[in-house]
Amino acid sequence: MGAINGCILTAARIPFAQARDGLFFARFGRIHPRFKTPGFAIVVQGLWTGILVLTGSYETLFSYSMVAAWIFYMLSVAAVFVLRRKAPGLPRPYKMWGYPYALWAFMAVSVWFVINAFATEPVPSSMALAIIAAGAAAYGLWRSPLRRKAG
Repeated sequence: MGAINGCILTAARIPFAQARDGLFFARFGRIHPRFKTPGFAIVVQGLWTGILVLTGSYETLFSYSMVAAWIFYMLSVAAVFVLRRKAPGLPRPYKMWGYPYALWAFMAVSVWFVINAFATEPVPSSMALAIIAAGAAAYGLWRSPLRRKAG
């Protein structure tokens, strides 16, 4: 229950931020006047999570999301290499311990984890890619020129 609570409270910030950027329904971007939180987004996220738990699909979706999360962790770490190469002169107020070896080690473990997931559980891993693709398609639709003109 603690993990579900954490997921509800943190995951609600995603549609909140998307709505604030004009990439989702505006209602999700409103802040509750008393609690100063994205109240509507939290309520909807809680209801959706409840439906998933009652139908037994929450655990399945959670396993899908773990593969997707590791793909994005890997991409985030790879971005450090790219940014260090593209902007070598930027100030670096935080010095990472073990750079660049720690990044390479993390990348190696991440690649292993993702490959292992596809080898041992091909269906959930493929579903994770399908969920990522659906998110990319939704992003493309919200960012489309026709949608921006209508908004």
